[in-house]
Amino acid sequence: MTDPGSAIFSGVGFWATDMPSGTSRPAGGQGFAMSSSEMRAMLKKAEDQKNTISEQMRSAEILSRAKPPAEEPVSQQAVNGPNGVNETGRYYQGHLQYQLDYYTELTLRMRQALGITEAADQQAADSTKTIKGSLE
Repeated sequence: MTDPGSAIFSGVGFWATDMPSGTSRPAGGQGFAMSSSEMRAMLKKAEDQKNTISEQMRSAEILSRAKPPAEEPVSQQAVNGPNGVNETGRYYQGHLQYQLDYYTELTLRMRQALGITEAADQQAADSTKTIKGSLE
């Protein structure tokens, strides 16, 4: 089974627009381009949302393990039957898992885009120091 988060982003890339000259995103690719500061701000929001969903998943665990209040057919059906409390809780957990997969993939791709930019920035800074040192 494929990860729903990665399926959503299939063929979609993320690029930081403040890359050094000569570096560009692949031609014809779909994706998002933004400054690294914008991407860092968006990454923070996505990570916060991912953490919130993780907390909700832990809390939602009890929604799929309810016990009927009585040993009689109506209570049993309301909790364990179709559209019962436990089935609804499992559906909600699945929905939260889908969201968590989405945010996990989103943050991973933004981190990769920022890592590439940060590595390129560091390389450019190192090159500048080397050139400056050789001119003195």
